[in-house]
Amino acid sequence: METNYWAGLSLIAMGGLFAGSFSVPFNRSKGWEWENNWLVWSVVALVVAPWVVAVATVPGLLGVYAAETGPLAVVAFFGLIWGVGAILFGRGIDLLGVGLSMPIMLGLTNVIGTLMPVVLRDPGGLLTASGLRLTAGVLVIVLGIVFYSVAGSLKERGAQTPRAGVRSGFVKGLLVCLAAGILSPMVNFAFVFGAPLQQQALAAGTDPVYTSNAVWSIALTAGCLVNAGYCIYLLRSRKTGALYRGSRRVNWAWAALAGVLWYSSMMLYGMGGSFLGDAGVSVGWALMQSLAILTGNLAGLFTGEWRGAAPVSRRIMWLGLACLLAGVFIVAFSR
Repeated sequence: METNYWAGLSLIAMGGLFAGSFSVPFNRSKGWEWENNWLVWSVVALVVAPWVVAVATVPGLLGVYAAETGPLAVVAFFGLIWGVGAILFGRGIDLLGVGLSMPIMLGLTNVIGTLMPVVLRDPGGLLTASGLRLTAGVLVIVLGIVFYSVAGSLKERGAQTPRAGVRSGFVKGLLVCLAAGILSPMVNFAFVFGAPLQQQALAAGTDPVYTSNAVWSIALTAGCLVNAGYCIYLLRSRKTGALYRGSRRVNWAWAALAGVLWYSSMMLYGMGGSFLGDAGVSVGWALMQSLAILTGNLAGLFTGEWRGAAPVSRRIMWLGLACLLAGVFIVAFSR
C-alpha cells in the first residue's frame, strides 16, 4: 500500500480520537444544563470553526459555491437531515437507555455510513475481495458495539440506574433509535455528494488536502439550524436560558473547546479522505467512527466510569473493545 494511504488513515485516526473525546470538556462546566452547553457547542463546532477554516483554506470560497449551486443545495439538505439525526440520537438514549439504544444507533450509523457510499458508487464493489473485507470489518465492529452495549446495560443495572425506556415505551424508543441510526450518517452523504464542490475548490487553487472544507461549512451550518433550534426550544421551555447570566466565563471556554475538538475531527476526516481516494468515504468513515467509540470508552475507563462494575460486565466490555480493535484493523487492511 502506498504511503499516502497510510498518511490518510493516520489523519482519520486522529479525527477519531478527537471525536471520541470532544465531550470531555463538558465535564468541567458547572451550573449549566445540557442545552446551555450544546448551544455554545453548536455555534462553535457547526458554524464558527467550519467557516473560519473554509475561508482560510479555500480561495474564492463564495465563487466556488456560486459555480455549484445544485450540489450546494444537496449538501445542505444532507446536513439538515444529519442535524435531525443528532437530536434523535440523544432522544434514543433517553427513551431506551444506553444498553438498548447504542447498538441500534451506532450499528446502523456504521453500516449505512460505510457501505451505502460503496453501493451508490459501484454496487458490485461489495462483491469484490476488498468489498467483502470491508463488510466483514464493519460486521465485527457492530459486534463489538453490541458487546459493549450489553456490558453498559449490565453496569447500569448493577448500579440500579433507572432505565429511561421504561418511562416512554419500547416501540416509541425503537422507532426513534432506528430513525437516529439512519439519519446520523447523512453527514457522510454530504461529503460524498459534495464532490463537485471539492472539484471546484481544487480548480480555484485549493490544496487537495483542504478541499473538503468547502463541504463542511455548508453541511454543518445546515445541521446547526436543527441543533441550535432545539437548544433554544429547551432553553425557553425549561427556563434554563437564565443560567447564562452570571455564569462562570470558563463554562463558555469549555463548551467552545468541545466544539473546536469536534470540528477538528471532521476536518481531519476530510483531509485524510483526500489521500484515500474513493475509499475515503467508506474505509475512512468506519475507521473514524470506530476509533471515536473506542476512545470514548477508554476515556470512561480512565475517568472511573467502570469503577465498581461487576466482573462479568467488565469482561464483556473488554470483549467489545477487542472486537472494535479487530474490526478497525480489518477495515484498515480492506483495500
